[in-house]
Amino acid sequence: MAEQKSNWAMATPGALYMVGAACFGVFALLTGQAAPTSIPLLGVWLVAVGVPIVVIGVVEYARGDILLGSINAVFGALVAVGGGLTFLATIWVMANFPPEAAPDASLSGWVWVAIGILFLLFLPAVGKVAWSLFIMFIELAVGILLLATGLITQVPIATGVFVPAGILFLIFGLYVMYAGTVFIVNTVYAKPKLSLGGPMFK
Repeated sequence: MAEQKSNWAMATPGALYMVGAACFGVFALLTGQAAPTSIPLLGVWLVAVGVPIVVIGVVEYARGDILLGSINAVFGALVAVGGGLTFLATIWVMANFPPEAAPDASLSGWVWVAIGILFLLFLPAVGKVAWSLFIMFIELAVGILLLATGLITQVPIATGVFVPAGILFLIFGLYVMYAGTVFIVNTVYAKPKLSLGGPMFK
């Protein structure tokens, strides 16, 4: 347990900041702050964020941190790179093929259902790190499942369940940017100045 706390104390803030930035982009699209024509740009940003997060996940695995390695792998590969490439592939098909060849977004929706379940499966482990992390993983999972519902039912962007999903992504983005700041400040001062809260489970 002591080693786990040490690993989290040295968690890579850069990955957390990148996740936060990506969440802002998803929020803007899902709530209508950015037009659907921005989807290709969001796809590029997500891939740009996802690749280094996957690399960071590999580094965390090498350091023996299975929790951070797994979280970075799931968020980097599935959410960021997978989501970004899906956006780009969809736009490319729509630009080069007739309308009837447009991809069925419900397929992506079912993959997002699985991703939401994965974040719920992290709960027993993140609950040993901090209570705030436990709560925010539930919050993110709800946002992801709302996003999945919108894709499966093919709700127009910036309407219906997409709007609360976008707001939940924004809240999670703000949280992980704060978490990154916690790790930086506590490392620079070599003592706890900021906190994510104590563990829920022992």
